[in-house]
Amino acid sequence: MFQGSFPETIDCAGLENFSMRRGVIYVATNNTAYLEAAIISAIALRQQEPTLPITLISDHPLLKRLPLPDYGITPKLLDAAEVGCHAFSSRSIKTRLNAYSPYQETLFLDADILPLQPVSELWHYLNTSDLAMVVDRLPMVSLCDHIAQEEKTYTLQRLPGHTVQFNSGVMLWRDSLATQALFCQWHEEWQQFQRHDQLALIRAIKAVQIPVTKLPMTYNISPLDAAPLMVGDHTVHLLHCWGGMVASGKYRRFAKRFYPLIVEAVVKLLANHRAIV
Repeated sequence: MFQGSFPETIDCAGLENFSMRRGVIYVATNNTAYLEAAIISAIALRQQEPTLPITLISDHPLLKRLPLPDYGITPKLLDAAEVGCHAFSSRSIKTRLNAYSPYQETLFLDADILPLQPVSELWHYLNTSDLAMVVDRLPMVSLCDHIAQEEKTYTLQRLPGHTVQFNSGVMLWRDSLATQALFCQWHEEWQQFQRHDQLALIRAIKAVQIPVTKLPMTYNISPLDAAPLMVGDHTVHLLHCWGGMVASGKYRRFAKRFYPLIVEAVVKLLANHRAIV
């Protein structure tokens, strides 16, 4: 499943001329741990997808110093004032992702996503709508258990409890008037509470009435749910290591089981550049 070596650099000549029609974006703000996780994820994805354009968006000052282009990853540095110091300010960026993506068709991955298989088959899901996501493991809004009760109550006053809850850790969309309206509404809904983004997204989806194609769960699945699938012959594409695994250091240790050379190289890379700073 996984290659045994980690290239020091890759030949990016093919990427320079690659069409910007499709690509992947990551966002990592306010925290070195999330920058580390996003880089690990991006390089793991590069190993699975040698020619797929990848952009990493961050406000971290290290971003300009790291040799990410050598690995086919385009860094996009955010102004610190644009991000702010609010604990949930990264969600402000996330709810405006379309403004930061250089691609016509974009796959967004949270920093705590660990790619295990190629994602090239994903794009055909945009044949049926301009937006595609995986249904959350708690599939209805009434079951949402990670958002403050105040916002959940607010949401349930506006939507039926059985409304489908999608997980925003993996999002695939085509730039269109419909998705532009969605992101505009999502940011507006997020500003109501300025904390978590998922219920704000569900409210926005209903407000603009955009159809959402359901992606297979293997494109956004927790390690716990994926474990029985990985024992058999099932293909797991994207593991979502949610639940604070990045902040606690568990993401690094977990990723090392699959990509030991990548994790070691990224940790060393960041340590060396922090020392220079």
